[in-house]
Amino acid sequence: MTEHPATPNTATAPRSYGIDLLRGVACLSVVLFHFISRGVDSRWIPAAPLPSLEPMARYGYLGVHLFFMISGYVILLSALGRSPRAFVASRVSRLYPALWAGATITMLVTWTHGDPRFAVSWADWFWNMTLVPQYVGASFVDGAYWSLAVELQFYVVVWLALVARLESRLDQLLWAWLLLSLVDAIRPMYPVERWLIANWAPLFTIGAAAFLATRHGWTRPRILMVLTSVALMLWHAWREVTYVARSFRGAPPVFPIVATVLVAFVLLFLAISTGVLHVPKTRWATLPGKLTYPVYLVHQYAGYVVFTVLVENRLNPEVSLAIVFALVIGVATAIHHLVELPLAPVLRRWVAARRVATVTAA
Repeated sequence: MTEHPATPNTATAPRSYGIDLLRGVACLSVVLFHFISRGVDSRWIPAAPLPSLEPMARYGYLGVHLFFMISGYVILLSALGRSPRAFVASRVSRLYPALWAGATITMLVTWTHGDPRFAVSWADWFWNMTLVPQYVGASFVDGAYWSLAVELQFYVVVWLALVARLESRLDQLLWAWLLLSLVDAIRPMYPVERWLIANWAPLFTIGAAAFLATRHGWTRPRILMVLTSVALMLWHAWREVTYVARSFRGAPPVFPIVATVLVAFVLLFLAISTGVLHVPKTRWATLPGKLTYPVYLVHQYAGYVVFTVLVENRLNPEVSLAIVFALVIGVATAIHHLVELPLAPVLRRWVAARRVATVTAA
């Protein structure tokens, strides 16, 4: 949910505006899930906006799965041909500026309202600023940030492959990762799910296989890799449905629909990422690439607080939701232009130049 498909080391690869558009679809799915389904079902917001859409919105959490497919593609695109340090510099510059702004805004809004369900301590805020609160047992500033922890772990896996200079063995590494995911599907193991994200590996692998196919062509093993990934994705999704259903007071998601949505996401992603479906450059195709990440960072807990205040002041739930969406887009736009654009290049140069400075001094 956090990456741009165009990167400095891939000058020969045209920017995929379809991937940007897919990122917007994934983000909108999650936002609708939080406000029309999960927020109401969990009683985090006091009124139900657009209740007729709830049977569809309850499956919006699967937008995160689409995000992970996209990451599998664009992270390999941004990593291959770079040094490990350059890869770290690109991730730091991409992730941290918006995170610092988004998490701080979320915390201030939730503190202002004084709702203990959403408020966190200053210590929690500090650890969220580092992007590693999950390693020290700190609470996430926003519940949606759990997916950032999964993304970060994927970056670590890719970084280790770069350090070990295993770029030429990516197909073998992906097969090994899928084997570990199969073992975890049969017998779930907390360590491999935490450190090697084995339960999410099929989604990242679908994206990675699509990237390798666009770079080197489709082969029977890569086609089999995608089919195996889809099968494992569905297996893990079946387990996940059981977990998600427990958290629903009302009607929970059902697996046949979950499977249908996920397969549709896979087919759409493969069609766009491999160029079968071409999306031209338009304002609506490029905008999600700029705003999806900051929208994701600020929409949930802060949005819940603003929505609650509006409804408690007797504003119509649908109007309140429209105002919240407009505010979220406005804040995300400000974060992109006032924080990301000026700060990201500075961070990238600083992280990348530290190695150069060390070598020069030696």
